[in-house]
Amino acid sequence: MRVVGIVGHVRQIIRAYKTGNPRVRMPDDLRFVRAYKDEAGQYLVQTVILLPMMMILVGLVLDGGWMYWQYRRAEIAVNAAAQAASHAIDVEHFRETNQVRLDAGEAWSAASGFVNINQRGQMQVTGIFIGNNQVIVNANAQVQTIFFRLAGISSLSMRVEGRAYPAFGINVEGQ
Repeated sequence: MRVVGIVGHVRQIIRAYKTGNPRVRMPDDLRFVRAYKDEAGQYLVQTVILLPMMMILVGLVLDGGWMYWQYRRAEIAVNAAAQAASHAIDVEHFRETNQVRLDAGEAWSAASGFVNINQRGQMQVTGIFIGNNQVIVNANAQVQTIFFRLAGISSLSMRVEGRAYPAFGINVEGQ
């Protein structure tokens, strides 16, 4: 019985494998298929596909790290400005009532002055909110990108906020 076609040859090879006959010869047309499916040049194709993806990933890591560092710098400056403003208490009110209350004028000037000193041209204050017991400083930080410039994105804007409240005491608040 003669087996015809590639499917028939595959069946013959499987049957020979199951019966334990190691002398099965691969047909000529299967040799042609195996030679046609040669994988030479696959590294070139993989490189062409993966190299741009790796470059994008490296760019994201670089710009992401740079943006996080700049965000933390802006956040620290805004938090420090709020902390400096929270020290501007109304001394006369404190002496009379023994209660801490912020002097709004001094707190505002302390916060804006501190941000102006530490902004380094990359941060703009969007609001300073002063209540009786809390200072909130909002700002927008402009972060220059490194790798995203190739895609036309030269800078990104991030919103940062700092909060602080006045307190007094040595070991325990209100002492």
